[in-house]
Amino acid sequence: MAGNTFGSLTLAHRKNFSNVEGAAENNFISFHAPLMNHRFGVGANLFTEKVNFVSNTYASGAFAYHINFGSYNVLSMGVSAEYNSVGFNMDNVIGDVTDPLLGQRESNFDFSFGINYQHRYFKIGAAANRLATNLLVNDNASILSEYYSGYAAGLIPIRGGDDILEPTFTFRKFSDVNETWDAGIYYTYNNLFLLGGSMRQGDIINLTAGIKIAKKVLLGYSHEMMNGNLGSDVGSSSEITLRLDFNDRNYQERFRQDYKNSLAFRRKTLSSAAKKNQIGAKGPKAFKKSQKKRLNNVKSPSSRYNSTKKLSRVKHKKFDNKKKRKKNYKRNHRKRRYR
Repeated sequence: MAGNTFGSLTLAHRKNFSNVEGAAENNFISFHAPLMNHRFGVGANLFTEKVNFVSNTYASGAFAYHINFGSYNVLSMGVSAEYNSVGFNMDNVIGDVTDPLLGQRESNFDFSFGINYQHRYFKIGAAANRLATNLLVNDNASILSEYYSGYAAGLIPIRGGDDILEPTFTFRKFSDVNETWDAGIYYTYNNLFLLGGSMRQGDIINLTAGIKIAKKVLLGYSHEMMNGNLGSDVGSSSEITLRLDFNDRNYQERFRQDYKNSLAFRRKTLSSAAKKNQIGAKGPKAFKKSQKKRLNNVKSPSSRYNSTKKLSRVKHKKFDNKKKRKKNYKRNHRKRRYR
C-alpha cells in the first residue's frame, strides 16, 4: 500500500529461464512515500518486459488513505490508475521488419483497488486488479485480464525486537481456471541480513537473501527453481533488487524503542514506589543529616509550652444570692397567706 511505511525507492531486474533463448526479462522501478503525517500515501510503478519479440510496458500511479489506531495498528485503503501497452520488439523480429503491423502498439487504461490492515504482530490485505476493460491485441485474444489477490503475513519479534520472523501466504486468482498460491518464511537479523524461502504451487522453490550495504540501502538476490524434468530443461530464474529507504526508522527500531520505553516506565514506577515506601535513611551520611535536622528543630520546654494550644476557658454566670433569697421569701410568703 502506497505510503504505508516511511517510503522507499526500489529497483529490480529479473531474468527468467536461463536455458531458454529469448526468455522474458523484466525491469521494475517503484516509488512510494507518506504524506501529511502518514495520513495519506502516494506511489508510482514502472514495469517493462521483453519476451522474445514481444515488448510490454506497464505504469501505474497510486493513492492511499491510512487510518492510524496507534503505533502499529493501521487500516489502509488505496486505488491506482494503470496504463498497459503491448507491442513488438523490432530488434528480435526475423523477416520483413517493414510490415506496418509490427510497428503498432495496443494500449489500455485500467484501475485497481486494495485494502490492507497492519497489526503489531501480523498484516493482511486483498486487492482487485485491472478492473476496467481488458487489454486486447485483437477481438479474440486477451493479453491481460482482471485478477484478484490476497496475502497474510506474521510479524514475530525475536530477541526483544532485534530480529523479525515473517511467515507469509499469498493467493492469486488470474481467471476461473487459473490460480496459484505461495507460502514462505523469512528471517531478518538485526535489520542487517535477510534470509528466507518460499514454495509456489507447481513445485517451484524460491530462495532469497539480502544485506544492508548502508544504513538506508538494501541489496537483495532471489533464485527460483522448478523441480522435475521441466525445471532442468528451462533452467532457473534470478532477480536482483536494490532498495533505498527514505527513513531508517523501521519496524525493528520502533519495536525496540517501545520496548525500552516500557522498561523505563516500569523502572520509574518501581523506583518512585520504593521512594514512597522507604523506611530509614539510605546511608550513614543521609542518617547523620536527618539527625542533625531533627536536633535543630528541638526547642526548649518553655517554647514548646508557649506553642501549644491553651485550654479554652468556659465563662460562668455570676450567682446573686440576694436575688435568689428574695424570690424564695416571696414565694413562701404567698403560700402561707393562701392557706
